[in-house]
Formats: sequence, structure tokens, C-alpha cells
Amino acid sequence: MLVLAALVIALATPPPTPAPAPTNPFNLNPIPASSALPIIGTTRSRALCSAMRRTVAPAVVAAMKNDKTYDGFRKSLWDYTVNGTEVSRDLKLMQMDRTVQSMVKSVDDLETALNSHGFDSPPNAAQKDAQALDSMRQTLRGVLESQKVQLDVMSGFVETERMSRFGRMSESEASLQRATSPEQTQMQNHPNATATDAPSYAFLRDSSNIFKNPGSKISLDVAHSLDRDLGDLAAVTSKREDNASKVIIPATQLCK
Repeated sequence: MLVLAALVIALATPPPTPAPAPTNPFNLNPIPASSALPIIGTTRSRALCSAMRRTVAPAVVAAMKNDKTYDGFRKSLWDYTVNGTEVSRDLKLMQMDRTVQSMVKSVDDLETALNSHGFDSPPNAAQKDAQALDSMRQTLRGVLESQKVQLDVMSGFVETERMSRFGRMSESEASLQRATSPEQTQMQNHPNATATDAPSYAFLRDSSNIFKNPGSKISLDVAHSLDRDLGDLAAVTSKREDNASKVIIPATQLCK
């Protein structure tokens, strides 16, 4: 989870009373008193401070939403693979598709914020202000790149599953085919190219031989392996968020 809740509040609406102990904008860990986030007010007209409120804060909000969405998808994928049935997976897949669409929107919001002219230093900006703006943009771009990879994985899973399940007959259609074509029973263990017996995870690990029979559950070992893959992606994003945090927090000190 991102750590910018306290920073966003400070950037947007400084409270009149002392704020609660600040947290790191990307991991929500408490920040030592020596590096506490200052309240950025509206008494100084400075390009850096304006960018912090108008551009950096929206970018952080979008990145925070992406983290929350990805975490939700990760839990949904676990439920889909471990607890899903032939009937329930259709609904679960639709729900995951909506999650992907939500992620698309917030990733676009983050990219829009990073492409904003708010990160551009005016000609008369102090050198340290210009450096701070550039560093914040670059480190947040690293977060964006990682979250785009997460989105690709999410979308890849949903699309692969949708295509694999699209070619499978319903139970009523299969029963009708067996009733009218007895010879088809000999092919039950040899599905054609348009039929699959289980979710496909080619985008993470080679699991083409995981399922041997229709309707079987994925093993817990494989489910844990899938979750580890998703966790590895989250860990990379978290490290990049830490890097961005190390730039954003000192930048707020310049707006005291």
C-alpha cells in the first residue's frame, strides 16, 4: 500500500491544528521526527509548492489506488483458482475484468499527472526546486512503469481465461452432443484446440499440464506459486515507491 495518505492531506488541505504523526507516503511506516512532513500552506507562491499540491498529490492518489486495486485482484485470482467452480468462475472472471478496467483508469490518471506541465520548472525556479521536481517525476515514472506491468499481468490473465473459456461448450451442449454423437465419448480425454479444462497461467508459469480432468481444482502448491509471482511484482513496485518517497518527503521541506 502506498504511503502518501498523510502527504496528500498536507498538500491539499493543511489542518489548523497539529497533524497526526506523519507516515511515509508509500509504505505507511511512521517517519522519524527529524524528517516529519511539514504542512504546506498557501502563504508562499512557489512553483515547487504549487506542483506538490496540484500535480504530485494527484499522482500519488492515483498510484495509491493502483496498489489497492492490484491487491484486490491478487486476492480475487487466488479465490478464482482455488475456490472457483465451473459455474462460479464465469462470474468471478467478470468481476476481475471490472477490476482491470478500474486499474486502466487509475494508471491513465497517474500517467496524465506525470505528463503534466506542473512538473516543468519555470525559468526562474531555484536550482534545488528544479532538481526536486525532476527527481519526483523520474521516480514516480518508475512507479508507473511497475504498475503498468501489473496491469499487463492482470489484463493478460483475464483475456487468456476469457478466450480459453469461450471455446468450451456448456454442460447442456456437451450432453446434447454426447446423446447425438456417441463416438464423441471417445474424445473426452482429448479436447480440441478450442476447449480447455482449466485456467491458463502462461503469463506467469508454465502450467499447461496442471489440470488433467475437467473441473478439478488447482493444487495449493501451484496457487501459492501464482501468488508468489504476483507478490514479486508488488515487491518491485514497493521498492520504486520507496525511492519516490525518499525524494518527495525532502521536497516538502523546501516548502516550509
